Amino acid sequence: MGPDPALLVVSHPESFLDALILVAALERHVRCLVRAGLIRGLLQSLLARGLGVISFPPENRQAVVEKCAALLAEKVALVTFVEPDPAPAAGGNAASLAVEAELRQAGGLGLKLFPVHLFLPVGHTHTRELLIDIDQPEMVDDYISSADSSGNDPEQALGRRLKERCQENSFRLQPADLAVFLGDLEQVLRHDLEEELRSQPAQKQKLEGFELSRFVIQWAEQMNYLHPGLLVSLWESLEAWVEARRLGALHRLEVEGATAWLKGPLGRSVVVLETVAGFALGVYGLLNHLPALLLLYLTGLLNRQKVRDPITAWLERLLVILASYGVQAFLVAHFWGRRAAGLYVPTLPLSALYLWRYAWLLRHHTRIAFLSFNRAAEVARAVRLRKVFLHEINQALELHAEMLGLPH
Repeated sequence: MGPDPALLVVSHPESFLDALILVAALERHVRCLVRAGLIRGLLQSLLARGLGVISFPPENRQAVVEKCAALLAEKVALVTFVEPDPAPAAGGNAASLAVEAELRQAGGLGLKLFPVHLFLPVGHTHTRELLIDIDQPEMVDDYISSADSSGNDPEQALGRRLKERCQENSFRLQPADLAVFLGDLEQVLRHDLEEELRSQPAQKQKLEGFELSRFVIQWAEQMNYLHPGLLVSLWESLEAWVEARRLGALHRLEVEGATAWLKGPLGRSVVVLETVAGFALGVYGLLNHLPALLLLYLTGLLNRQKVRDPITAWLERLLVILASYGVQAFLVAHFWGRRAAGLYVPTLPLSALYLWRYAWLLRHHTRIAFLSFNRAAEVARAVRLRKVFLHEINQALELHAEMLGLPH
């Protein structure tokens, strides 16, 4: 930004925390304009005073203009925030301040107006990185000169341009992604309404023609450039619910497609019992065959993608396994005697057969039994994630309505 006077306009709803973040993150010393109502308590007041935050009452605009114009004349960098106003004049306060400060210096101030875009992580979003993008500046004097020749109001022209620049937030969701988010949002709201109607059979209301309200769509479009981090957080919460429903549906299909005896509680109990009781035998078989498996892996005989004759491949694997058996039997006889070896050798092929059986049991029957027992927990998790998302979206919409002065 250089040492020249600068007005940084942040395309983000105003807050004292954001002002502290900008003061700490920017290399150049900046003074932030923050409404007096956002600085609460003695600690925040002392912190704001120490960092040079300019606190102002919204109704005393003229005093703010006087103070800011004087600071800009001293080549200070000021930070202000756009207001979440859907009117075309959004950004007009910053434009008015910039034009008046430039006019007071008869066009000799050389004031630059920089749009600033923020990506602030919110809630449980996966990223924890704070991103700040200082966009290319607008020269305030250019708008004043253009107005002198065309007769247009420089404040309005700069305000419209500033709004366009703010909506070009480099962190915003692309139109296709925003459409997907709105579609998923409509789906979860429809699902929630269906659940409510099913719980009240007396209700005659139907869902034909259900769609998102214009208020919700405008809120999403506006938050996409004012606070994209909020939309990303909400979308991640929504995707968690969608993924929980998808996995629940897939697991339900697996359970319903299982054999008839496995669907009943008796069959599932037998599978669980064998899984628990056979664990020790499965571990014993695995330990017995680790040397053979390691040899097969190192020699590449476990690689089925290699082009070779199937009969030859199986013979080679059998020879490796028998060689491993022979070495293991020799070691047992050497350390514990022939009697122990005579008892140990027959367990090798038997443990191999049960190891294969146990692996098959885990992949097929045990998995189905676990999914069947876990269905209630999966349904409860999906319900909880939906409630979490609905709570978050309702909070965001109520806060937006409050900023616009609308009833909840």
